[in-house]
Amino acid sequence: MSDTPSPDWAALRALFPATQSTVYLDTARKALLPRCAGQAAQDWFADIASPEAGATSFAMDGVEQTRATVGRVFGADAESIALIRNTSEAMNIVATGLDWKEGDNVVLSSAEHENNTFPWRPLTRRGVELRIVPEGPDGVVSTDALREAVDGRTRVLTVAWLSYGAGQRADLAALAQIARAKDALFVVDAIQALGVIDQRLDDLGADLVAAGGHKGQLSVTGAGLMHLGPRAMERITPPFAAKYSFDTLDRAVAEPGWAPGARRFEYGNPNFLGLAIQRRSADFIGRIGLRNIELRVRDLTTLLIEQLDAGQVAVRTPRPWAQRGGIVSMETGGVRAETLEAALAAEGIRVAAKDGHLRAAVHFYNTEEDVTRFASRLLHHLGRGHR
Repeated sequence: MSDTPSPDWAALRALFPATQSTVYLDTARKALLPRCAGQAAQDWFADIASPEAGATSFAMDGVEQTRATVGRVFGADAESIALIRNTSEAMNIVATGLDWKEGDNVVLSSAEHENNTFPWRPLTRRGVELRIVPEGPDGVVSTDALREAVDGRTRVLTVAWLSYGAGQRADLAALAQIARAKDALFVVDAIQALGVIDQRLDDLGADLVAAGGHKGQLSVTGAGLMHLGPRAMERITPPFAAKYSFDTLDRAVAEPGWAPGARRFEYGNPNFLGLAIQRRSADFIGRIGLRNIELRVRDLTTLLIEQLDAGQVAVRTPRPWAQRGGIVSMETGGVRAETLEAALAAEGIRVAAKDGHLRAAVHFYNTEEDVTRFASRLLHHLGRGHR
């Protein structure tokens, strides 16, 4: 973790207007956006309306600035970053870009999000086996169970850094060793952890890491990233091609080489507006410091777990910080999670019903008061508290 001064959390919270009226504990679905993200959008449109007529807004220089910024903030060389739309696009790039053989397999778990499940399904039509390791009754997936599923025909082992349901943080170091021992690519869905956990992308041990921008990164949908290590860069052929996919813009070259670095996986006009917001939000996170963000999220989630324990609400999320992140999942005591979500939303408290359980997800813009308000009202709706 890097050393940065402790921020003024109240001042930072004031930069998220929705926090003034809402207890927002639903970052695992979509994050609140800071004022600087809105300002980035305004600046983008203002440039188009200016005498320059979009000379900056539609410049590829801005795309490269975004690539450099997210690499600097999240810890990877800019050349290893592809600015793609979202996690599922990355998984589809892997699924369609590898040279599969009949009898190959992909190992994942039943705890994976749909966007790290459905992209692999069409491979079964080509004779590729999907080995889906079941989660335990607590929603946690055993590293040993994943290890047992990997063999010499495994081409990809894929997991979420932080699971969207139970909020389990995977042991990426151990899983990376498992994958490499069998020469499989290790592919990580990082969307629930990136922007919250202070660990560099290039220090995760993964061959490929992907994340949409609309959760911990405080950005918008359609502006994500994909980090590729050398093995992934070598083995995955870009499934699409366009102007910037190659090392030349000369249309007369019959067989151009791929563009250097990860930009070869980008195609067509980029999401200029989304990338402008992504760049501004990443810079905002960088100035706060990922170390500070992680410690703040750790403290808030620990407080929430303590309050749920005191109210005898069963917590599904693992307790040690090294095994969790910003998500806290809980049992609902016989009350439908969807009923609780709706009742809390009517009171200005935003959480999510996920797979029959209730999920709260914090970011640094939350406060101890947010956590306490949620826990108190949840206990009330469970019949364990008082108005």
